[in-house]
Amino acid sequence: MSKVIMQISMYLANALSVHISLSPPNPPAARQHVCTGTPETDTLFERVVQHITFLSKSSVWFFTVLNTTSTIVSHGIVFSCPVSHPRSVSTVIHPVFFLGTILTILSAILRLWCFKCLGHLFTFEITIRPKHELITHGPYAYVRHPSYTGVYLTLIGATCVLLAPGNWTADYGIRNPIGLILLCLWLLKCSFAFRGMGVRLRAEDDLLHANFVIICKSVRRLDVMEKLEVDSRWHVFIMKN
Repeated sequence: MSKVIMQISMYLANALSVHISLSPPNPPAARQHVCTGTPETDTLFERVVQHITFLSKSSVWFFTVLNTTSTIVSHGIVFSCPVSHPRSVSTVIHPVFFLGTILTILSAILRLWCFKCLGHLFTFEITIRPKHELITHGPYAYVRHPSYTGVYLTLIGATCVLLAPGNWTADYGIRNPIGLILLCLWLLKCSFAFRGMGVRLRAEDDLLHANFVIICKSVRRLDVMEKLEVDSRWHVFIMKN
């Protein structure tokens, strides 16, 4: 019974972590603040990013219900369930399952940290606003794009949970045509998101360099800056001595 409780708890922790990571902390940005007009900003990914995140969360919750129900049935906690072949679910928790759950939990913590540091500036759209501040504290003191690292870890972790041996989705779902199609769609969606975020990273770097003067000792780290207001629209950042 203890393994059942742990397994169900891990399923729920994974789903909740994914939900937190992929839920925008602020309303969508106003259209006039969204950056457009370049090949990197006018992509299909940018047009559907909100739908992609919603689909990701919905998919994870759907698979969580399937795996949780199968786990309950396989241990005889309830007497009937529409899930087929419950005995295919192992009673042993696979290390990949542990790894995936840890990754999604850590990514949720990282994303919440990024949300707090950026505050109202954090949106799921590419934006540069009047008097936009360059954040250089928290995780942004060490890497330029920690929030995207969180997204990568979220999707990788969720995929590990879905495909971990012992789970219904891995042991039976891939042998069912519908389940196989759903898993393939998940993998295609993740690939689309990874590619879209790669393009977005380049777009955001270009926008930062176009709108801010940044002095960096390292291409990965933004050193502590002192802010000087240049005019009513933008700020320039220079290195503190």
